[in-house]
Amino acid sequence: MKPVFKRPLLVGLILIAGYSLLWIMSKGIGWYGYEQWKYRHGTTSIDEAKRRKVFSKELNFKVENYSGELYNFKPYVEKGFTFGHHSSEVTVPIKTDFPYQLSFDYTNHQGFGIFIKEQELSKFDSAGAVWGYLRQPFLKDTVVLEIRGEGIHSGEIKVW
Repeated sequence: MKPVFKRPLLVGLILIAGYSLLWIMSKGIGWYGYEQWKYRHGTTSIDEAKRRKVFSKELNFKVENYSGELYNFKPYVEKGFTFGHHSSEVTVPIKTDFPYQLSFDYTNHQGFGIFIKEQELSKFDSAGAVWGYLRQPFLKDTVVLEIRGEGIHSGEIKVW
Protein backbone atom coordinates (compact mmCIF):
# COMPACT_ATOMS: atom_id res chain seq x y z
CA MET A 1 0.00 0.00 0.00
CA LYS A 2 1.40 3.39 -1.05
CA PRO A 3 1.32 6.40 1.33
CA VAL A 4 -1.24 9.07 0.45
CA PHE A 5 1.23 11.91 0.96
CA LYS A 6 4.63 11.62 -0.64
CA ARG A 7 6.06 14.42 1.49
CA PRO A 8 4.72 14.09 5.04
CA LEU A 9 7.30 16.55 6.37
CA LEU A 10 6.06 19.27 3.99
CA VAL A 11 2.43 18.59 4.93
CA GLY A 12 3.33 18.74 8.64
CA LEU A 13 5.13 22.05 8.20
CA ILE A 14 2.17 23.53 6.29
CA LEU A 15 -0.23 22.42 9.04
CA ILE A 16 1.98 23.88 11.78
CA ALA A 17 2.38 27.17 9.85
CA GLY A 18 -1.38 27.39 9.27
CA TYR A 19 -2.17 26.71 12.93
CA SER A 20 0.41 29.30 14.02
CA LEU A 21 -1.03 31.90 11.65
CA LEU A 22 -4.57 31.31 12.98
CA TRP A 23 -3.30 31.56 16.58
CA ILE A 24 -1.57 34.88 15.87
CA MET A 25 -4.66 36.29 14.12
CA SER A 26 -6.96 35.21 16.97
CA LYS A 27 -4.84 37.18 19.46
CA GLY A 28 -6.13 40.37 17.84
CA ILE A 29 -9.82 39.47 17.77
CA GLY A 30 -10.37 36.97 20.57
CA TRP A 31 -10.30 37.20 24.37
CA TYR A 32 -6.76 38.61 24.45
CA GLY A 33 -7.46 41.02 21.60
CA TYR A 34 -10.40 42.63 23.40
CA GLU A 35 -8.53 42.66 26.73
CA GLN A 36 -11.73 42.17 28.74
CA TRP A 37 -9.78 41.88 32.02
CA LYS A 38 -8.92 45.61 31.84
CA TYR A 39 -12.50 46.93 31.94
CA ARG A 40 -15.04 47.39 34.71
CA HIS A 41 -17.93 44.95 34.59
CA GLY A 42 -21.20 44.37 36.36
CA THR A 43 -23.56 41.47 36.81
CA THR A 44 -26.98 40.99 35.24
CA SER A 45 -28.70 39.37 38.22
CA ILE A 46 -28.65 39.29 42.00
CA ASP A 47 -27.83 35.58 41.84
CA GLU A 48 -24.76 36.25 39.71
CA ALA A 49 -23.69 39.12 42.03
CA LYS A 50 -23.97 36.79 45.04
CA ARG A 51 -22.07 34.02 43.23
CA ARG A 52 -19.27 36.45 42.38
CA LYS A 53 -19.40 37.85 45.96
CA VAL A 54 -19.97 41.46 44.83
CA PHE A 55 -23.62 41.88 45.95
CA SER A 56 -24.17 44.72 48.45
CA LYS A 57 -27.83 45.64 48.79
CA GLU A 58 -31.22 45.21 47.12
CA LEU A 59 -33.03 48.51 46.55
CA ASN A 60 -36.68 49.62 46.63
CA PHE A 61 -38.46 50.77 43.49
CA LYS A 62 -41.77 52.02 42.14
CA VAL A 63 -42.96 51.77 38.52
CA GLU A 64 -44.86 54.75 37.07
CA ASN A 65 -46.68 55.22 33.75
CA TYR A 66 -46.00 51.69 32.57
CA SER A 67 -48.35 48.74 32.75
CA GLY A 68 -46.30 46.16 30.84
CA GLU A 69 -44.30 43.24 32.20
CA LEU A 70 -40.86 44.04 33.67
CA TYR A 71 -39.72 40.40 33.76
CA ASN A 72 -38.51 40.12 37.38
CA PHE A 73 -36.90 43.57 37.55
CA LYS A 74 -34.99 44.21 40.80
CA PRO A 75 -32.49 47.03 41.30
CA TYR A 76 -29.44 46.48 43.53
CA VAL A 77 -26.06 47.90 44.43
CA GLU A 78 -22.98 45.81 43.79
CA LYS A 79 -19.25 46.26 43.91
CA GLY A 80 -17.66 46.76 40.50
CA PHE A 81 -15.14 44.21 39.29
CA THR A 82 -12.94 43.18 36.42
CA PHE A 83 -12.52 39.73 34.93
CA GLY A 84 -9.44 37.64 35.54
CA HIS A 85 -6.69 37.83 32.93
CA HIS A 86 -7.50 34.41 31.47
CA SER A 87 -11.20 33.91 32.30
CA SER A 88 -14.46 35.81 32.65
CA GLU A 89 -15.38 33.43 35.47
CA VAL A 90 -12.69 34.95 37.71
CA THR A 91 -13.87 38.04 39.65
CA VAL A 92 -11.33 40.69 40.65
CA PRO A 93 -12.85 43.44 42.87
CA ILE A 94 -12.16 46.88 41.47
CA LYS A 95 -9.88 49.27 43.35
CA THR A 96 -11.14 52.82 42.85
CA ASP A 97 -12.64 55.72 44.79
CA PHE A 98 -16.04 54.69 43.37
CA PRO A 99 -16.18 50.91 43.82
CA TYR A 100 -20.00 50.50 43.87
CA GLN A 101 -22.54 50.67 41.06
CA LEU A 102 -26.27 50.47 40.47
CA SER A 103 -27.36 47.31 38.63
CA PHE A 104 -30.68 45.78 37.58
CA ASP A 105 -31.90 42.22 37.79
CA TYR A 106 -34.23 41.77 34.84
CA THR A 107 -34.53 39.47 31.89
CA ASN A 108 -33.25 41.31 28.83
CA HIS A 109 -36.24 41.52 26.55
CA GLN A 110 -36.09 42.45 22.89
CA GLY A 111 -39.11 44.75 23.17
CA PHE A 112 -37.66 47.24 25.65
CA GLY A 113 -34.69 48.32 27.72
CA ILE A 114 -34.19 50.00 31.10
CA PHE A 115 -31.75 52.92 31.26
CA ILE A 116 -30.58 55.53 33.75
CA LYS A 117 -31.87 58.89 32.55
CA GLU A 118 -28.99 61.12 31.46
CA GLN A 119 -29.90 63.92 33.88
CA GLU A 120 -29.97 61.40 36.76
CA LEU A 121 -26.26 60.60 36.38
CA SER A 122 -25.45 63.77 38.34
CA LYS A 123 -26.94 62.09 41.45
CA PHE A 124 -24.06 59.60 41.53
CA ASP A 125 -20.60 60.22 42.97
CA SER A 126 -19.13 59.55 39.53
CA ALA A 127 -20.63 58.58 36.19
CA GLY A 128 -19.75 57.32 32.77
CA ALA A 129 -21.83 57.90 29.66
CA VAL A 130 -24.65 55.60 30.84
CA TRP A 131 -23.70 54.19 34.27
CA GLY A 132 -23.45 55.72 37.73
CA TYR A 133 -20.81 54.85 40.32
CA LEU A 134 -20.87 55.27 44.10
CA ARG A 135 -18.38 55.71 46.95
CA GLN A 136 -20.66 53.85 49.40
CA PRO A 137 -23.10 50.95 48.81
CA PHE A 138 -26.28 53.10 48.88
CA LEU A 139 -28.05 55.78 46.85
CA LYS A 140 -28.11 59.27 48.38
CA ASP A 141 -31.21 60.25 46.39
CA THR A 142 -33.98 58.63 44.36
CA VAL A 143 -32.78 57.77 40.85
CA VAL A 144 -35.21 57.68 37.95
CA LEU A 145 -34.79 54.99 35.31
CA GLU A 146 -36.48 55.08 31.94
CA ILE A 147 -38.26 52.20 30.23
CA ARG A 148 -37.86 52.58 26.48
CA GLY A 149 -38.78 50.33 23.65
CA GLU A 150 -40.16 49.94 20.20
CA GLY A 151 -43.92 50.33 20.04
CA ILE A 152 -44.42 50.86 23.80
CA HIS A 153 -45.34 53.86 25.86
CA SER A 154 -42.22 54.79 27.82
CA GLY A 155 -42.46 54.60 31.58
CA GLU A 156 -40.29 55.32 34.59
CA ILE A 157 -38.94 53.40 37.54
CA LYS A 158 -38.02 55.31 40.68
CA VAL A 159 -35.27 53.57 42.66
CA TRP A 160 -34.20 54.37 46.24
